Amino acid sequence: MLREIEIRSKKALDIYMNPQRQRLLKCMDVYGAPMTPKQLSTRLGISPSAVTFHMKKLLELGLVELDHTRMINGICAKYYRRVPSRVLLHAGVDDGLRPEKEALLDYMMSELWDGFRRYLSELGRGAPPGGDAKNGVLYLDEAGVGELWDFFVGFIERNSSPRPGASAWEFALVAYPCGGASRESPPGAIDTRRDGE
Repeated sequence: MLREIEIRSKKALDIYMNPQRQRLLKCMDVYGAPMTPKQLSTRLGISPSAVTFHMKKLLELGLVELDHTRMINGICAKYYRRVPSRVLLHAGVDDGLRPEKEALLDYMMSELWDGFRRYLSELGRGAPPGGDAKNGVLYLDEAGVGELWDFFVGFIERNSSPRPGASAWEFALVAYPCGGASRESPPGAIDTRRDGE
């Protein structure tokens, strides 16, 4: 089961929303195995000391943990692993942190979209097909909302750890009630409901 990490304070949000820490978390997720600050620094193009600083902050939130140590050329290398977790931002809660949470969500969606565009541009150069984007409108009652949520949470939990034969896929799910609570037709629309609906 995924560890739930709630972001409820300005301090926790400041730690989590730092762009370098977001890059570190994504790199660890994609790599799928414990990594040293040196390995992370090489992949991300930042100094090992900067990685160590950011790792301490991520340890504080419980998003990473020390997996093991190993002596390499007389130096004790620390290998960190990404904790399988679900971060709860509580984006809809008016707690005085909404502008910062919205900025973080903008960053996350922008990074995801940029990655998807890179993937699309590489398709003609031999990248494996498979990625896609879907959007639309669903008509859900309360039970349907619960079913959708339970499906995605369960799917994410079952597939959030590396395993043989599986590759890393980045995803985003954004779902919200877009039509309000009313079933009233918009002005000028043709009402297709039958009597009694």
